[in-house]
Amino acid sequence: MSIALLMAALAVGFVLPGWLAHTGRWRDWSRAGYALYAPLALLWMGAGGELLCVGTLIADAGAVGLGRVIGAIGLAGIALGTVFLFWTPPPLRPRWLRERKG
Repeated sequence: MSIALLMAALAVGFVLPGWLAHTGRWRDWSRAGYALYAPLALLWMGAGGELLCVGTLIADAGAVGLGRVIGAIGLAGIALGTVFLFWTPPPLRPRWLRERKG
């Protein structure tokens, strides 16, 4: 149980800066000379980690099938976040970033 709580706390730590980047409250990262989209990817990775944690807890509670489905969705979110570190499709970028990049 303590591993699940640690994982949930870590995932929340990823979601918060990602949410700030998506909402435009944290824009300083977009002025850097490199083109990594790490702050945007943090939201996807954090949400995937939360779903993976919830899936693990549900599977431990006895609903193994549902837990595996939710965990698989979480793993897909983490995988998407890993891809989005280097390239985020323009439709998934926040409006303020699309307007800035033209």
